[in-house]
Amino acid sequence: MPSQVWIIVEDEASAVGFPGADSQAIARMVEALQQAIAQTHPDCEVKVVSISHLKNLSEPDSEVLFCPLSLNVPDSVLGDLQPLYQACQDVEGLRTVVAEQWQVATGTGNLWLPVVLTDKGPIYGEAIGLAHEQQPGHEEIVQYIQPVHLPDRWRQPIYALGRRLLQWLEAPPATYLIQFGWDEQGLWFDRLWPFPGIPALASLGIQDPDLFTCHWYCLTGQPIYDLTIVPNGK
Repeated sequence: MPSQVWIIVEDEASAVGFPGADSQAIARMVEALQQAIAQTHPDCEVKVVSISHLKNLSEPDSEVLFCPLSLNVPDSVLGDLQPLYQACQDVEGLRTVVAEQWQVATGTGNLWLPVVLTDKGPIYGEAIGLAHEQQPGHEEIVQYIQPVHLPDRWRQPIYALGRRLLQWLEAPPATYLIQFGWDEQGLWFDRLWPFPGIPALASLGIQDPDLFTCHWYCLTGQPIYDLTIVPNGK
C-alpha cells in the first residue's frame, strides 16, 4: 500500500462537467473518499491536490497513489491510466465506437449507471438521475437521486454495454459511471466517467457500500460482494 494518497480535484467547479457542479459538491466528493480511506487505512496520509499543482510536478512519486476526481489530469500522473482517460475525454470518439461496434444510439443523457468493476468482474448499481428543486426566491437547485427505476427491457442492454465497453477499454478495477439516456423508443449512450463523479453523491446513505467506498475498495483490491439499497436510507 502506498504511503500517501493524493485526491486530485479541479481548480474550478465549472470544469467538472456535471450539472449542478459547485465547490460544495466537490468538497462532499472529497470528504466521502477521505472517509472511505480512513475506514480501512486510517494511518494513510491523504492530500487533496488541485490540477494546477500537478502541472508543476516534475516527476510523480512512486509511493503516491493518485485518485483522480477529474478527467483533466496531466498524462505524467496518469501512467497506465492514460489511454483510458484519453478515451473518456474524447466524448465524440467514444460515441462513435459505441455506435459502430455495438449499434447503440448516442446522444446527451442525464442518467448515470454505476459500474463497480472488481477483480472478479462488474457489479451494477441502481441508476442515478436528476431531480430539480425550485427554492423560493432562489435559482433552481440540481440534485441527484438514487435509485431511478429502469424498465427491465432497458436494464440488461445498458448492463451489457457497460461490460463490453469496459472490456474494450481494458479498464482496471474502479467505480465507473456510464452516462446515458432513455425513452420509450430505446436508450442511448452519452459518455463514460472513470471515477465516482458528482452523481455518485446520491449513493451516500442510500447504497451500501456507497460508490466512493466501492472506488477505494477497487483501487486497493478489497472485495465487494454486492450493492444494496438501504431501506428508507440511513
